Amino acid sequence: MIELKSVSKYFPSNNVTALDKAGINLRSSEIHALLGENGTGKSTLMHILAGFIPPSSGSILIDGKEQRFSSPADALAQGIGMVRQHPGIVRRFKVWEDCILGAETPGHSLNLFYNPRAARKRVHELSDYWRFDLPIDNPSESLTVSQRQLAAVLGLLLRDVKWLIFDEPTTVLGPDETKALYELSRRLRSEGRGIILITHKLEEALAISDRITVIRHGVTQESRYTSETSIEDLGYAIFGDNITHGKANETTGSTTGSTIYGGINNNTNEQPVLHIKDLQIESLGMKNINLKLKPGEILGITGEQGLEALEHALVGLPDNPEKDGSPGGSVILNGHDIKGKGVRAFRKAGGAYLSADRLGLNLAPELPLSESLIIHAFRRLKRGPFLDTASLKTWCREILDRAGIRRSASDRVGSFSGGMLQLILLAREFAESASLLILAEAGSGLDKSKRSKLEEELKAHARRGAAALLFSSDAEEFTSLTDKILVLKDGVLLEWGKNEV
Repeated sequence: MIELKSVSKYFPSNNVTALDKAGINLRSSEIHALLGENGTGKSTLMHILAGFIPPSSGSILIDGKEQRFSSPADALAQGIGMVRQHPGIVRRFKVWEDCILGAETPGHSLNLFYNPRAARKRVHELSDYWRFDLPIDNPSESLTVSQRQLAAVLGLLLRDVKWLIFDEPTTVLGPDETKALYELSRRLRSEGRGIILITHKLEEALAISDRITVIRHGVTQESRYTSETSIEDLGYAIFGDNITHGKANETTGSTTGSTIYGGINNNTNEQPVLHIKDLQIESLGMKNINLKLKPGEILGITGEQGLEALEHALVGLPDNPEKDGSPGGSVILNGHDIKGKGVRAFRKAGGAYLSADRLGLNLAPELPLSESLIIHAFRRLKRGPFLDTASLKTWCREILDRAGIRRSASDRVGSFSGGMLQLILLAREFAESASLLILAEAGSGLDKSKRSKLEEELKAHARRGAAALLFSSDAEEFTSLTDKILVLKDGVLLEWGKNEV
């Protein structure tokens, strides 16, 4: 058994108390869900258990013996490993090489990996045993998000960990991938391993876990068997009095009481905001993609293959310029053909864009938040060749206020929770006053109250004449939000349940 007792964490750099005497106990052969709102301390508590950050006070006991972890390696030595939402990879490493990285040190139980042939064989055998079907000889950067998670799990199983922590794993997974992760968790449990699932999804916790612990504002609220609770009970434990009929009050989390996101300019032009004509990406099998998006419309696009490539083609990001070349056809935004002209042309024509790759295309995790926001601020705040630094600070503060985040823009990006970063990125893009929003996995990492707020704001902007195109692998995200759902299948856009668009 693992026990975390009276664990507190204070970050003096931003005067934030993330945890206040929080506690949890974990058992082997059990799936334990850790529930709470965005930014409530769930990930912080588990990062302490996994050795990524030290506690300010409190204790970690394993089978009654107190432990002190100064690094993830210390936690791994005690059989504890963490699979982050966006697992890190080493580019140009093969998948099997990435899996064994760090396990070949002298004295480590896996020092047989000094023999590359034996190492690859062991990775292949374990991947087959767990039915991961990973392309272990491919470059790590070629893996999908779900495959990267499986590779991270495989790396931990190679080290024979007994406790696996999953940090919001289903946020970026589609329904089939989520189902597969649930099945994997149950298999791991059946072999005697303990699974900790960090989530903000009440339905998910009830569907997969044996026990549930709720954290609110850094404090443990309660812990109970899943069979003895309900979605209403959990909702009250998470949101307290800010809940009505099982649904969080939509103002929860806002520090100002005003709308979280900024306004978008009216667009009274009856011509399409976005007009895609015969778009082709030959190497990916896309042919004659056609679409008209009018002012005030919100469309969703889902599918199992090609979503990211289509998304990149629309905003001017080359998916693989060395292989694909420039796609054929036209992408007309507010009357300007921007195909192949890059992201700057897309934004200049009135577009705003949020990628699902939160810590890749959107943010630099090791830098202060302000330096990730500066790329947008520079266009509006430069004075000749220089940037007005005073105005930059004010602008960053406005973005954080709109996101409802009480933190400093000088804080390192990696110190924010995933949900906080998603709110900040959404606020940043809504502040662009764009006539077209292209958002990938817009609800990623958001709890129920924040998703409700996002839906409210998107619909309000559509009523003002703006348009939005939402990409997601989860079609359920669209049901209450979009006017129409399109499916990318076999290189063609089809209307959900109907014929080709």
